[in-house]
Amino acid sequence: MCRRAHGAAFVTWVGSETGRFRLLSGENQLRRYQSSLQATRSFCGRCGAMLFFESGRWPGEIHVTLAHLDSADGLVPQAHAYWSSRAPWGDFSSHELPKVEPTGHA
Repeated sequence: MCRRAHGAAFVTWVGSETGRFRLLSGENQLRRYQSSLQATRSFCGRCGAMLFFESGRWPGEIHVTLAHLDSADGLVPQAHAYWSSRAPWGDFSSHELPKVEPTGHA
């Protein structure tokens, strides 16, 4: 679903505790879409950019697309999620991150 929503080989998400996350502006432009029984995706109602992902699989967390952060300083990749459904033509052989297979559907 993420590849289709973003039109990319993969999407880099940054997770945060919901209570530590603050949207400083643009709340009135935010649109939400329930993409499955467990998941909600939020996007900009003005330009359509995918911004946030929340799921019952990770209660109390919000995931933000890395590309929309002003800085990635201090962020270190933790895992490749949904490894079994990765784009088959992508070369990730040099990455030694854990491969995570969440259960259920996002």
